[in-house]
Amino acid sequence: MHGSVIWQILGWVAFALNVWGNLALTTKGVRGWIIRIFSNACWIPYGVVTGAWALTANHGLFALINAYGWWKWTRDAKAVSTPGETPWTAAHEVRRRAAYRNGFEAGRKAQR
Repeated sequence: MHGSVIWQILGWVAFALNVWGNLALTTKGVRGWIIRIFSNACWIPYGVVTGAWALTANHGLFALINAYGWWKWTRDAKAVSTPGETPWTAAHEVRRRAAYRNGFEAGRKAQR
């Protein structure tokens, strides 16, 4: 009984991390990828213990995708960074430039 309560708690923690990670990804920052990897790290043992093999495979694959996303965002941020800038501040610069570009394009469409 005691063990099943721990696994139920782990399942809810994994769920909360999953939601939080997805919300963090909407800001287009690297934090969401990291949170999602922790979520996957919770879901995988939960799936093994409960015998939910599809869930285990799903989150194993998602862990790889999230690691790739984290690596890609960090690499892309480094490509646009200036000396002394971290990948996290560079990611902010990427978002700022994209917002400016999107706003500029929206303004051009409105003028037509």
